[in-house]
Amino acid sequence: MEKRTLIAIVLTALIWLGWFVIFKPEQEQKKQPEAQATKETQSKEKPIVDKAGPEAAVKIAGVAGAKETELKILTDIYDITLSSKGGSIKSMVYRERKIQLVVNKKDSKTRPEFDFPVSFNEDDFMKGNGLEDAVWTMAQTGPLTVKFSTRVNVDAVPVELSKIYEFNKKGHDIRLSYVFRNLGNREIQLGRKPVIISPADMLGPELDYTNTYNRLTSIFSLDGSYKQSEKGEGFFSKYGPIKRETGKIDWSGIMSRYFLIIMIPQGFTGSEVIHDNREGTGLRTGMKVEIGSLKPNQEVKKPFRVYIGEKNKDMLAAVDKSIVDASDVSKWIEPIRFVLMWCLLHINRVIGNLGWSLVIFSLITKIIFMPLTIKSNESMKKMQQLTPKLNAIKEKYKDKPEVLQREMMKVYKENKVNPMGGCFPMLLQMPFFFALYSALINSIDLWNAPFIFWMKDLSMPDTVARMFGYNLNILPLLMTATTFLQQKLSTVDTGTQQQKMMLYTMPLVFIFIFWNMPSGLVLYWALQNVFQIMHQLYINKRAKQKEATS
Repeated sequence: MEKRTLIAIVLTALIWLGWFVIFKPEQEQKKQPEAQATKETQSKEKPIVDKAGPEAAVKIAGVAGAKETELKILTDIYDITLSSKGGSIKSMVYRERKIQLVVNKKDSKTRPEFDFPVSFNEDDFMKGNGLEDAVWTMAQTGPLTVKFSTRVNVDAVPVELSKIYEFNKKGHDIRLSYVFRNLGNREIQLGRKPVIISPADMLGPELDYTNTYNRLTSIFSLDGSYKQSEKGEGFFSKYGPIKRETGKIDWSGIMSRYFLIIMIPQGFTGSEVIHDNREGTGLRTGMKVEIGSLKPNQEVKKPFRVYIGEKNKDMLAAVDKSIVDASDVSKWIEPIRFVLMWCLLHINRVIGNLGWSLVIFSLITKIIFMPLTIKSNESMKKMQQLTPKLNAIKEKYKDKPEVLQREMMKVYKENKVNPMGGCFPMLLQMPFFFALYSALINSIDLWNAPFIFWMKDLSMPDTVARMFGYNLNILPLLMTATTFLQQKLSTVDTGTQQQKMMLYTMPLVFIFIFWNMPSGLVLYWALQNVFQIMHQLYINKRAKQKEATS
């Protein structure tokens, strides 16, 4: 996700450098005592549905008349509610931040629970096979261990399917085991193709998923390399039934803006990863796993270690070092990003409002980079003052490139000007801006963080209304206006048409780049413009005073 969103800031940086070169409340859960195991219903089993098709010859069996029951599990990290319907996690509240990770969008195409389903073929995967609606037998076999069981009929042979959840009291992971046991009197092949094991369709916190920065992403390890995939295909998006990658799959999962669910096979690997590429559905991502044949009374166990938590490298490494790349943070900017967030959050401990903390943080960073800004402006002005002389040399030696280069370098040397002097100070700041972009985009600390007036959530655009089907955002407009004013004040007029074009077009480019960005990032950029305008007004005033006294 971060790699995708960094494209916008890279484009901004290139335009910038070109300019210098040229011149929810939680739902109430049904209570169930922790120690009480669900009683097994004695009713006769009957087939519920047969959606698997002839290739698998699988029928789902369930308990007639069984009612859904729930069970509460409490760890140091999560407040969890499990449900016998689908053998799923119905609610999972991240206690530290009181965030509900199970998102119910009330969309018939999306299953809200963390149901960790088993699909026997791709048609199952897309449409469901009845297991998600069946009531499973639920039994709490330990303080943090719950077993769900149901039956499927494979080629008319009964097979017990179990999901065993073992919760970690202090960690961000679950041990989840799938057990397939042949209850018949003959050997069977469990499906003609590998089964598909998935985590969930959605992952919280609940956000506006139409916003680019909030889109869910399919993540997986393919042949040892970290990969991401989204619905459609970039600017030329094409939706379709399934997107797939074939190879050695070490783990797979989904990523929301701030959180991850990752399923890591223990002692085996998948052969393919697929995800639902239909428009308007959740992002179900599945790993194909070989089960093979089962003799009578034989069982096969497929254990997974499941990470559910923040996009935090330390948390990920504590579960499995192979999933650290899923934090989606470049190793080159990570140290800077860490320092920036440490500073911002420590300022906020004193201020108590992240908006005002950003104001102070922006002022501090402006002061730190002031020498580079001054040097860049001085170099740019010198270059602009030399423009008439350089143009004359270009005209005189336009047919002699070697002489032209030599004469231009001579002018630079005589006037002690480095042609890259205006760009180099800005290049030194680029890692800082990339790190800040990453920090403000992906930091959950900005989620639902208010500032003042209409700015209610610094993690989202500051939309005040919708007009003609489009959001009206105020900060990008203010940022564009301050960008134009800053350039107008700091640019030495050379009278060239090219300069005038850049003066008017670059702010317009910025407004498109920043329109849907989180308001915290746009606020920071606008503040930088305001401080630069104040600094430039001071410089211009001093320059006029010197001219008046000379």
